[in-house]
Amino acid sequence: MRASPLILSVAIVTGLAACQPAQQAESANPGASATGSEAPPPAAAPTSDERVYAFQCGDLVVRATYRGQDSATVVVGDRTFVMANETAASGAKYGDGQGNTFWTKGTTEGTLALKGEPDRACTGSGKEGEVALATTDAAPAFRATGNEPGWLAQVSAGPKPQLHVETGYGEQKFEVAAPTQGKDGWSGKAADGTDINVSFQRTVCEDNMSGQKFGATVMLTVGTRQYHGCGDFAGAPALAARP
Repeated sequence: MRASPLILSVAIVTGLAACQPAQQAESANPGASATGSEAPPPAAAPTSDERVYAFQCGDLVVRATYRGQDSATVVVGDRTFVMANETAASGAKYGDGQGNTFWTKGTTEGTLALKGEPDRACTGSGKEGEVALATTDAAPAFRATGNEPGWLAQVSAGPKPQLHVETGYGEQKFEVAAPTQGKDGWSGKAADGTDINVSFQRTVCEDNMSGQKFGATVMLTVGTRQYHGCGDFAGAPALAARP
């Protein structure tokens, strides 16, 4: 027996009405996926107790974001360390439990200790987001270099000079936070205890590779090893290279 046209029309209208609630529910929640998962909530805004300070730690620029007194995120170049507050005799000390620590006294000085690397003395301007005098960016008070193997020694300018030394074409780096200055050089101990000494004589020195002439002949001593090269003071006039 065939169904009457009236009965078929009623069935079609009823079926369409049954589909509408599901379509309306989907449009009401566009963030839901086909599997029923919801879109992730927006990231939380920075809290008002966050403070960001920048430090120059030897050859590295360090940016520390403090969250109250409980934790800090320390960014060193392309490395990021999430640290928690640790007990310290003075100042504020943070560590990640993996041998990396950042220990400061106020916002103008501190120590950065990274696992497997010599400790680095740090200086800061004391102002949020500003870096103190950078040894690598500012003109040093004295700079010396040598070849085979390549080495570098430079003393930063300012009331609190620092001695930065690199040997083995930059593979080994040493920082002397407060070197002792004599009439013919600087000396002190790096963070790992290595004895460092830079001595100079004010005689014309010629680089044995470039032929460039400098105003001082320099001897660098790292531990028991000696290196020879040339150096100059900041503002010293450049001397001509050999023809």
